[in-house]
Amino acid sequence: AWLAPRTAPLSLSSPSSRATRASSSRLAMMARGGEEDWRAHAGGLQVPSDYSGPKYEGPGSVDGAFIDNLLAMYKEQKLLPMKYVYMMTLDVLDILKTEKSLQRLAVPEGSKITVVGDLHGQYFDFVHMIEEVSGRPSPENPILFNGDFVDRGPWSIEVLMSLFAMKLQHPTSVHFNRGNHESEMTNYQYGFSGEVEVKYEKKMMECFSLAFRHLPLAHVLEGQVFVAHAGVPGPEERLWEEWMQKAPDEAAGVLMRTTQITLADIEATDRVCEPNPVAYPLVIDLLWSDPKGANGYGPSTRVPMVYTFGPDIAQRFLDANGLKYMLRSHETKSAGHQETIQNVITVFSAPNYIDRAGNLAAVAVLTNKGGNLERDFVQFAAQPHPDIESGAYMVGKSLAPAR
Repeated sequence: AWLAPRTAPLSLSSPSSRATRASSSRLAMMARGGEEDWRAHAGGLQVPSDYSGPKYEGPGSVDGAFIDNLLAMYKEQKLLPMKYVYMMTLDVLDILKTEKSLQRLAVPEGSKITVVGDLHGQYFDFVHMIEEVSGRPSPENPILFNGDFVDRGPWSIEVLMSLFAMKLQHPTSVHFNRGNHESEMTNYQYGFSGEVEVKYEKKMMECFSLAFRHLPLAHVLEGQVFVAHAGVPGPEERLWEEWMQKAPDEAAGVLMRTTQITLADIEATDRVCEPNPVAYPLVIDLLWSDPKGANGYGPSTRVPMVYTFGPDIAQRFLDANGLKYMLRSHETKSAGHQETIQNVITVFSAPNYIDRAGNLAAVAVLTNKGGNLERDFVQFAAQPHPDIESGAYMVGKSLAPAR
């Protein structure tokens, strides 16, 4: 985690600061030991002799029947063999490495794309959504999953591997954005790491983290709609002082941006990192920030050195990049969707979040009608699930690994 400075304001816009960020990134990667030969590790694993579920023999083995069997097996609370989980994750990683930090997708006239918000390991809601709401992804039904696949919900492995299987089946029709919960800090805090350790082995978490670091940060649909998990670029001077929390409206006059970040800037951003507001401020903005009703930037209450952005900030970003509106996720909404500020629409796809929020979920369906991407929302409610509490794999909770 990171801590806000307690006295002097912090600014990270100088060339020397950028050099420090690059050096910090290299040191962080070295500290994690680099990329282990995960394929050799997977090759030494055995599939249990009594396993009767879908067999993974490379991307070409994932077809409709594989997906059918995988979803059904997960409904029965059974797991893929560890060997297959490693193999599939590494094959998805190979695909992700060919993608950019900002992906541009065409949505030709008469066609559509569906944007799915936070899923948070709620497998039984996810599979209902795929089977009854959005439909499964295909070339005729492309889907963009807008981050936060894991954490909190106790079936994060099941959600993630279902998504990975769909990506392997239709790599150009299944699209991912990284969320703030696709990171080491949140995974160790909110349960995914514990779930991985209990269901498989502790070292597998680094393999997942490696894949998460290669997820795109944003998509632009038909040159019109910006889709990122959380927000838009934050202030140029990354200032953080204690008084800002007490007087956020006054902070808006100090936290400013005069030079607009372009889509090309986002596309060129190094996304292969662990989000940190000091080393990678733009990554933090795209994964963590929230819209607010008042103009200007403000201090977020989520974590230090994360900022909120007002309707003026959002509109300047959209106008500077020739965009019509933004779709984002990251916040629970009672109806599953909301135009949170003008031209910034939130879509959230985890109903009754953490088993007590009581919210509906929704997906956003964007259809090209006459050259314009018109949006519609399909809502759905929470589904029955086995009696396992949300957050069960978090430290100190009922299913957390022993320490």
